[in-house]
Amino acid sequence: MTSFSGLINASNALSSERYGLDVTGQNIANANTPGYTRQRADLAAVGPVAGVPTLYATQRAAGGVTVVGTSRLNDPVLDARMRTEHDRGSYAQTVSTQLSGVETLFNEPSDTGLAEQLSNFWNSWSAVANNPGDQSARSVVLQSAATVAATLNTTSSAITDLATGAAATLSQTVVDVNTAASSLAQLNGAIVVATKTGANTNALADQRDALLLKLADSAGAQATLQPDGSAVVTLGGQPLVSGITAATVAATPTHQLTVNGTPAATAGGVAQALVDALGTTLPDYAAKLDAVAAALSTTVNAAHQAGFDLSGASGGPFFSGTTASTIAVAVTDPNKIAASATPGGNLDATTAYALAGFGTKVGGADAEYRNLVTTLASSVQRALQSAAVQSSVVTSVDAQAQSVSGVSYDEETTNMLTYQRAYQASSRVLTTVDELLDTLINRTGRAGL
Repeated sequence: MTSFSGLINASNALSSERYGLDVTGQNIANANTPGYTRQRADLAAVGPVAGVPTLYATQRAAGGVTVVGTSRLNDPVLDARMRTEHDRGSYAQTVSTQLSGVETLFNEPSDTGLAEQLSNFWNSWSAVANNPGDQSARSVVLQSAATVAATLNTTSSAITDLATGAAATLSQTVVDVNTAASSLAQLNGAIVVATKTGANTNALADQRDALLLKLADSAGAQATLQPDGSAVVTLGGQPLVSGITAATVAATPTHQLTVNGTPAATAGGVAQALVDALGTTLPDYAAKLDAVAAALSTTVNAAHQAGFDLSGASGGPFFSGTTASTIAVAVTDPNKIAASATPGGNLDATTAYALAGFGTKVGGADAEYRNLVTTLASSVQRALQSAAVQSSVVTSVDAQAQSVSGVSYDEETTNMLTYQRAYQASSRVLTTVDELLDTLINRTGRAGL
């Protein structure tokens, strides 16, 4: 190594170690920044000029160290798996939330739920059967029936409110997806330009990955990274982002996701869970509740219309409406309750006795309601278990990704000390070479002067 090449080597070393300190400082500064991926300064030794004999190259070519790049320390395979698991986790959690919302409407088992109200309604007919002419007993029948009808009305309305809320959430989710897709398209352009000009794209890549994770969470979007650093994204098999172009996602009135007007296949994430809730889950339980109302109205009306009231007249419909939202008590006068099975205004209670036993009737309102509650409880249990398992998987994958790309204070402190000591040593080399050159230039040949 010549004296002048020593200066160059030391200078290169100072620059390289200082850059390493800068990268370490950047890591430490962003240790708590969401989505930040730690970086590493890549250093390489500078060797002789290729194709030049060593005898001459060592005299003319500087050696030492140089910075060849800044690596972004992430695992693309692990990042892809993280997006997949987040997609599944968001879907499972949203399904669980929707089903739990339905479950809270029924409040079973309890002393105030519909099952207890139906039981009270049938028991009120027993009181009439024991004393057919008692006006108070007849009034209790009407009050119990009104309570059952009101609960059916309220629960049906609450399911409609859940659907309205889910539709609003879906609309906002679609807006979020479109915003993220548009931002990603712009980011793709910036990454491509930076890559072609040799600029550092690590910060842009962090933003890109954050958007890809958001799209996976929101709608189960699938991403493929290109050699130039840009991302191609599909949603339900339809292209969502390609280069600097982003498609538009929308939800139809029938709760179907479309990409640029083309129906998307099954997507994922929050959006798909809401689509399933609006298209299947909520309508299904609304239909089951309607089946309870229909069974109650049909069976009671059939028996009541076959009976006779206190005046001896034939009984009319006891309930009006056959759905949970429309069912109501049609009888307002206790005397019009048809408790008798024979005409003439007598106090026969055959019809009342029959109605008192309808709580165990096959295909009756109680049987339909038990089917609804049992099915709901089973679905909620499965959904909660699935959400809990997937949450554990997401936590595990996130921890693995964090162990690869997250900043460790201990590791960065070690790197900082390493670069610091190397910088100090390089500066000492520079000082020593400077002293040698001073002796060579300013003192050589001055003997005897």
